[in-house]
This record gives sequence, C-alpha cells and structure tokens, in this order.
Amino acid sequence: MRTLIVAAAAALAAGCFGGLKNEAQAPIIYRIDAPELAAGSAIASELSIVVERTAPGLDVDRIAGRWPGMRLDYLAGARWADRLPLLLQSALVEGFQDSGRLRSVQGDVGRFRSTHALVVEVRRFEADYTAGGLPLAQVELSATIGRLSDARVLASFTVQASQAAPENRQTAVVAALDGAFAKAAAEMATKALDAIGEDAARAQAGSAQ
Repeated sequence: MRTLIVAAAAALAAGCFGGLKNEAQAPIIYRIDAPELAAGSAIASELSIVVERTAPGLDVDRIAGRWPGMRLDYLAGARWADRLPLLLQSALVEGFQDSGRLRSVQGDVGRFRSTHALVVEVRRFEADYTAGGLPLAQVELSATIGRLSDARVLASFTVQASQAAPENRQTAVVAALDGAFAKAAAEMATKALDAIGEDAARAQAGSAQ
C-alpha cells in the first residue's frame, strides 16, 4: 500500500510541476428502464424478486461486449448506474409494481411478507460483436418462480431476446440492450404471473372446499 501511495504522489507531483493536466474523463452513466408489462387481472399475492447470479464477467457496473475469439471486454468510458444484477433487479421490481397485477412487489426476500419469489439468473447481457459489423444486444435470463410457504417450484424457464444497434455508438448500444431486456422481461413476467395466478387460484379453490 505504501509503495502505491508513494508512486501516486510522485506522479501527481510530476504532473503539477510540469504544468500538465492529465485528468481522466468521467465515464457516462447509464441505467436500464423498467419494462412495461402487459395488462391483466389482479392476483391476490405478494412477490419478492431477486437477481441472484450472473454469468462470469457480468457482475460489475461495466457494460460488457463479446468479441471474436471468445473475448469479453467492456465499453470504454461507460458505466451502468449500479452493478448489473442490482440494476436489473430494480428495473424488474419497478416494472412489476407499475403493472398493478400484484398486491405488493419487493426486491428483498424476508423484509416484508411475500407469498411468492422470482429468482433470476443473468446468463447474457452484452453487445455481441462476434458477427462483425454493428453490435447485436443479447439478453438471456433464467427464471424460477416459487411459492415461499413450502419452497415449492412452480415454474422454471429461460427467456432470451436480441436487438440490433443501428450504429456502433454508446447510446445506440445501451438503447439496444435496454430494448432487448424489455422484450425478455415482458416474456418472463407473463410466464411468472401466469404461474402465480394459477397457484393463487388453486389455493383459493382449496380453501373454499
């Protein structure tokens, strides 16, 4: 640690006394919008959403790209507003809340009472340059929806979506990732809400007997 501090101080002194300004440009910060989910009937259930895991190299605040030769790298001068799993979890919670389909939606299992949990794994969330030319945003999410009272899995599935970026610019790449995520999240939400709705209907029918 002492060596690093001394080296940094020496570099700073050289820059000051040499009259140089070598300030690193701050990265541009991006976020992912909450997906717009399809309308439907209300379900008398509470949901907790957790983005639990990511593929290697994605659990960061950097925007990933995939290049030929199985190479993973990151867009220069750009960052997500948070680590990717937390960013996507926040967007999913907001999207499910805005849908109005459930009595409550939260992002922290155990803080409040929930009847169901949606656990998500991020398998792909990157700009794919492997085909050459303009990048293709690739999103793949693996989801498990379960009932918390007895830890029973109701459904497990994978959704994926892609969207081409119209140009190789940061804003275009991020917009394509946002669009691909919106499509994948909408499909995931439909399947998850169908599973929760069917489970709630069975529970209601059982209590009525």
